[in-house]
Amino acid sequence: MTTTQGPIDVVLVGSSPWSAELSDDDLNLRTAHALAERLGGRFDVIVPAGPAMPGRIDRDPVRVHRVEARSRPGFLLAAQRALRELREPWETPRRPPALVSADPLAALAVETSRIRRGHPHVVQIQGEVLEPGPGYGGPVRRRMLATATRFAVRRADAVRAGSRSLQHAAARLTHRPVEFIGNRVDTRVFRPADGPVAGPDASDAIMIGGLHTARNHRTVVHAWARVVRSHPDAVLTIIGDGPRRPALEALVSCLGLTANVRLLGRMPQAGVLPLLRASRCLVHASVADGQPRAVLEGMACGLPVVCSDLPGHREIVAPGAGLLVPAEDIAAWTGALTTVLGDPQRAAAMGRAGRAYVVEHHDFETNADRMAELIRRVAAVVPQPVS
Repeated sequence: MTTTQGPIDVVLVGSSPWSAELSDDDLNLRTAHALAERLGGRFDVIVPAGPAMPGRIDRDPVRVHRVEARSRPGFLLAAQRALRELREPWETPRRPPALVSADPLAALAVETSRIRRGHPHVVQIQGEVLEPGPGYGGPVRRRMLATATRFAVRRADAVRAGSRSLQHAAARLTHRPVEFIGNRVDTRVFRPADGPVAGPDASDAIMIGGLHTARNHRTVVHAWARVVRSHPDAVLTIIGDGPRRPALEALVSCLGLTANVRLLGRMPQAGVLPLLRASRCLVHASVADGQPRAVLEGMACGLPVVCSDLPGHREIVAPGAGLLVPAEDIAAWTGALTTVLGDPQRAAAMGRAGRAYVVEHHDFETNADRMAELIRRVAAVVPQPVS
């Protein structure tokens, strides 16, 4: 055995596709580059192709391997095959790379792969994956998620938890390191607008995220129908796409809100940022979640936030930074939204408090430092390099 010094190679496995465009400002790519810079080695990424073409994209020192996977079992097999194909370059005098999984399904692929032995493994968990509620699907799917997550936590050499409550829960399952490292936000990019914003980008509230049942857009739209009674020109902007879009469009039409609710579909970050800065508040109504990046980015832009009352949200939305609302209580959402829109001074104070919190606890560079240090610590003792 030897203590590691010098460069550390990393292979990151994730079960969610990366952006098809993969522009230089893509947060996933920027994070990979930041970790590669700190660790000094190569950085391979294995993810489903999704809408993009399968294959490899080189963004030195990051290499993104997009694998074709049409189902969860298909992803497990494709990820394991990609890990085996990557193995040949590792069998050199360089030490074996650290394996990092972005989620429980990716961790399952890593832990059941034949190449796992001799490689340090860091698993990342977020949300309510240890005790998933109805927002994560039916009873069978929730049991499978909880089982996979516990298996990964017990087997991994270290765990990165996305919230303190999740850190405490995971620590009860393993004697190995469990670190709380929150989502990273580039507070130099996500910052308040220089002044009031008018024009087509302006809105009174904004929601960002996939149009899925668990995101609970329906409750907010019903509440918005009540908000416009006292704020007839109020506009809610919804960014994102997903299977619930047709139903949501029908609801907006049924409630007579076509002039008050804009569904803009999926957008790149460059398009989202000006809309975020031009809004008066951010709304996040999920019935199950961790510490969503969309909320943190809104707070970094100086927006007051109105969120569903969940354990992960309570950790980031202090009383002075926003309002927490029972997830499916339409009357409570109406009251909270009306309060924020009707008291600009209070809303501005919430926005300042929220940005201060994100700058202190979720800064991109600081949290990248912490994640790199966790990987380096876990890789501190490895087998002798292959000669």
